[in-house]
Amino acid sequence: MGKLGFGAQLLVFAFLGAILYGGFLVWVQGPMKQEIEEKTNQRRSLQAEVENAKTTAARLPEFRREVERKEAILQALSRILPSRKEVDDLMRKVQQLAAESSLDVLRFRPEATRPQEFYAEFPITLDLDGSFHNLAYFFDRLSRLSRIVNVSNLKIASKRNPTISSTISASCTATTFLFIEQTVDASQ
Repeated sequence: MGKLGFGAQLLVFAFLGAILYGGFLVWVQGPMKQEIEEKTNQRRSLQAEVENAKTTAARLPEFRREVERKEAILQALSRILPSRKEVDDLMRKVQQLAAESSLDVLRFRPEATRPQEFYAEFPITLDLDGSFHNLAYFFDRLSRLSRIVNVSNLKIASKRNPTISSTISASCTATTFLFIEQTVDASQ
């Protein structure tokens, strides 16, 4: 380099510096900038996820209260529309209500269930003996059960030889309802 003049040497060094700087920009700084940009975008995305998670976590007690409320509603509805017959329990309740109403249950005959869309009707034929007032009292108490019970086909006849506690005989159909649980098709 001693043969070149100062200006030429300066020009060669400037040219070599420009090549080195260009190489640095292309092979070192470019990938670093790209990686920094990717990491910045990843950080923003993670911050957004953290904010969403914080919002959801802040609403967690609200969600839990909502689940508890829905479970309480479901429990209340399952008492009104149970998922199984519970014939023994219903028979005991009807017998108890009849006894408390001073009625004699002469016949308690469960009939076949009649499936509907999401529930089934469960009719029970009853033959009762007692007074009209006691029959009305029995129906009133039956209407206050937690289960839905409809009374239909009511037939009342006066007795030929009435006594103080037994002036009529009645027959009716007491229908309660059962929830039919839908099975989920595994092929869907």
